[in-house]
Amino acid sequence: MSTEFIKLVSDLQFERFNMHLAQLAGNRTPVAIFFGFELKPNGAVNNIQALVKTGLNVNCIIVLADRQAEVLRNFVDVPVVALEDISHFGEENFPVKPQEVFFVEVFKDVAFADYFTRYGIEVVAPIYVDDQPKYFSLIMQHLHELYAVHEMFIDDESRNVFRAVIKGRLTGKVSDYRFASEPQYFLDGFTPSAGDIAIDGGAFDGATAESFAKCGAKVFAFEMDANNYQRCLARVGQKPNITLENLGLSDRESEENYLPFGTASQKDPEGNRIGKFIDLDTYVARKNLPRVDYIKLDIEGSELDMLHGATKTIARCKPKMAVSVYHKWEDPWTLAAYIKSLRPDYEFAFRHHKIDGKDYFFDNDQCAILKYFGLSWLVPTPCEFVLYCR
Repeated sequence: MSTEFIKLVSDLQFERFNMHLAQLAGNRTPVAIFFGFELKPNGAVNNIQALVKTGLNVNCIIVLADRQAEVLRNFVDVPVVALEDISHFGEENFPVKPQEVFFVEVFKDVAFADYFTRYGIEVVAPIYVDDQPKYFSLIMQHLHELYAVHEMFIDDESRNVFRAVIKGRLTGKVSDYRFASEPQYFLDGFTPSAGDIAIDGGAFDGATAESFAKCGAKVFAFEMDANNYQRCLARVGQKPNITLENLGLSDRESEENYLPFGTASQKDPEGNRIGKFIDLDTYVARKNLPRVDYIKLDIEGSELDMLHGATKTIARCKPKMAVSVYHKWEDPWTLAAYIKSLRPDYEFAFRHHKIDGKDYFFDNDQCAILKYFGLSWLVPTPCEFVLYCR
């Protein structure tokens, strides 16, 4: 194995989330907990108590605004500090500056990570806290597969980002990630070109389909969720170079239950909606498409199913692809290996993108708050890893 990958494995033995918690508790390191846009006192107290039970020395709670602090002070017995006042740590009537701050909400609130970094405070935003020991065990079991993917990448940046993703997900530290400067799905050399036939799997509101069409591609956009489909229809339904389908992409033609959840709507046997699905090979044959030049996939954990339903198309056409590999723990090693099995001549790159929160979950007031603190609404979440193929 490469020196860098061996170092990653060594680091994980001591720096993964659960080990790090034990070290912080044993050293009585002062830490804080941050609550931002969505503060519900009862839920906040439960989260605080859960971290305190681990033995952490929680010396303060940090909230977005004074009015939140006033409410929360009635529920907790440690100092509550407004975000704007953290520059006063260590002064009279203020607690000692915490070395680390724990984020409970790892999507919206992690937009404030850079603000804490300015003051030398490490941000810890772990995802799936209860599953961390299981995920570490899974990573250790699949090191050889992960290393095989690591060695498939055509550039050092991809390998650096791949290792950062593995480490960041196991430490929870935002600083361990390595975010791309390129817009998501638009890595140079892996984008659709003029005249291409492009598949947009998981179109959501039609923004990506619109972007691909601006490249000159003829886009076939697939959106399973009925509500999202209507949003797409309003945005791109009349554009001649975009064909919009209220269908999900899968490994076969079927009707299945799904859970409607905005950008995260997904197939689920317990779901309360029924969606229609089709495999890409059947769709290509039915529409008499001469080829497929590009595929983008962000379909909430159904990526491998979709690839199983596109084997003929991929083997015949070798389309460029941008495939989300963060919905399932095993995605980083299973998806690349399967694509490589279909066409051994594929080249791969890997990037981790920030989420544009303005497009997904921030309203105008929240954007204004971020601007006030000198922050962007491009959010450094533990998601949005993209495997690029060509």
